[in-house]
Amino acid sequence: MSRIKRIRGAVQDYAWGKMSSENPLVKRIYDSQCAASSLPPSDLEKYAEIWLGTHPNAPSILIDSDSPTEGSTSNSTSLNDYITSSPTSTLGTHSSTSNIPYLLKILSINKVLSIQSHPDSTLAAQLHASNPDVYKTPCHKPEMAIALTDFKAMIGFRPLSLLWSNLQSYSEVESLVGESVYNGVKDAFERTGGMDFDNGSKGAVKELFTAFMRKYDEGGGGVKTLEEIKSPTDEIILKFNEMFPGDCGVLSPIFLNVIDCTPGQSIFVSSNTPHAYISGEIVECMARSDNVIRCGLTPKFKDVEVLCGSLSYDCFEPVVSGGVESGTKGERVYRPPVEDFEVRVADFKEDTVVEEVDAGVILLCLEGGGVVKSGEEKVDIKFGEALFINAGTKLEVEVGEQGCKFVRALRNVGSD
Repeated sequence: MSRIKRIRGAVQDYAWGKMSSENPLVKRIYDSQCAASSLPPSDLEKYAEIWLGTHPNAPSILIDSDSPTEGSTSNSTSLNDYITSSPTSTLGTHSSTSNIPYLLKILSINKVLSIQSHPDSTLAAQLHASNPDVYKTPCHKPEMAIALTDFKAMIGFRPLSLLWSNLQSYSEVESLVGESVYNGVKDAFERTGGMDFDNGSKGAVKELFTAFMRKYDEGGGGVKTLEEIKSPTDEIILKFNEMFPGDCGVLSPIFLNVIDCTPGQSIFVSSNTPHAYISGEIVECMARSDNVIRCGLTPKFKDVEVLCGSLSYDCFEPVVSGGVESGTKGERVYRPPVEDFEVRVADFKEDTVVEEVDAGVILLCLEGGGVVKSGEEKVDIKFGEALFINAGTKLEVEVGEQGCKFVRALRNVGSD
């Protein structure tokens, strides 16, 4: 039985994706996988994401399977069917289900995504039980983004000192939420000097943001006319206002951290943390869930009361990580504080042995190419092509002339 399967992902053409005329990374990767499947190139107008995994909305497909799985009439079966036929040999001894616990994506971002948060496991189960049409799974959805190009995002509430400084610069917020709520943040800043963050400060920020969201949702919001751009925050607010005039998310940079990542840098988004990706091309890995509580910069449903009641309201400087060396030369591992996934990015310049792990692995070639071998089994791989590798498979990577850069997603084996 083959231990290495070539797979094809599913492409998404959301409105925020890059135009086809820009030849974005998502399009180039998907077209490479189509070519490996003997399919014609795609012809979408926009390219936002490519998904690799067993998500029921868009499961990956095995290409040129050596034999159909049980119950299948085709040699191109879903990755989920393949795993279900032998969960332990494909996903490893630690797997308790027949589904990959993560979803690997590539994103090509032209226009800011909606501001959103993802509920923790307890809240996700409650929301799914009460409103399954909106919250489709009872699971949490932590996620990680790794920059492949320059990448801009918003994540978490600003440190109290920066938040208070912004509030003084933008009079819209005080006029919207009222003097009492506004002064709550002022008092918290004066009490702590903006250096410490206590429960009283967290309560003040929660009251401020909740009042802001409610009042704006009632139609009381607006953006003052900026005669000139005096700061990066001004620039982003005006940019958002052009994209989503009248949306509460236009003023989100007042509250939320705005960060810039260079290629190789990553951010982890924990549950109950507001965030939005603004621009760039990234690797994204997340727990296999659909739960999203939207906050702004979207025409879609915003669940204001659930949102305001569930956010953590921690005010912090975002942690940007470059990963750590994995122990394999040329490879770095990005390991979040959750069991669902970890990501490894390898940039091999010479032939390399990759030791086996007790987990099913999705591998995507980002640059160059070569040959991936396991015993007598040998698979050629080039840019854009993807593989699923059974748990416990030791790999020999023969690097091509241009080197070989690939990303691997797997469950977090560091938590074993």
